[in-house]
Amino acid sequence: MGYFFGRLPISLDPVVTRKEYLDASDRAVDALAHEADRQDTAYRHALECLAAGRPARAARAFSSLLEQQPRDPALHRMLGISHFRAGNARLAARHLETALILLTRAESPGIPLVRTLGIEVEASVVRLALVAAYERLGHRARVIRCLSQNRPLTWPIPSRRGL
Repeated sequence: MGYFFGRLPISLDPVVTRKEYLDASDRAVDALAHEADRQDTAYRHALECLAAGRPARAARAFSSLLEQQPRDPALHRMLGISHFRAGNARLAARHLETALILLTRAESPGIPLVRTLGIEVEASVVRLALVAAYERLGHRARVIRCLSQNRPLTWPIPSRRGL
C-alpha cells in the first residue's frame, strides 16, 4: 500500500528562517576566526611567525604541515598568504588556487548549512587573497573572473512586488 499526495498546495522544500541562516553564518565566520584555537602547536607557530612579520619562516612551517596533509585547503590558503607576504605572488597564486579547488570539491548537496557557509566564507577569503596575488602578477582578466565568482552571504531582500 502506498500514498498518493497528488498536488500539494505547499512546497516540500526545506525552509531556513532568516534567524537560522544568520546564526549559521555567524558560526561559520567564528569558526574561521578561531581557526588557530583548534590547530596543533606547529600550526600556531606558523601563524605566530606570519603575524610577527616573518613570512618566509611561516611559509616553511606551513609547507612542512602541508606535506602531512596535502588536501587541507586551510593550509594551502595560509601557505599562499605567507608566500604573498614574502613577495612571491606566483607561488601564492598557485596555493590559493589549490585551496579554492579543494573548497569547491568539499561542497556537496546534503551537508549541513553551517558547513556550507563555512566553506563559502573560507572560499571568499581565498578569492580576496587570490585577487591581490593576480593583481601583483598583472593578470587583469583573472582578477575580474575571481571577483565575479565571489558570492554574497547575505539573505536576499525581496522587492516590494515580491511581498
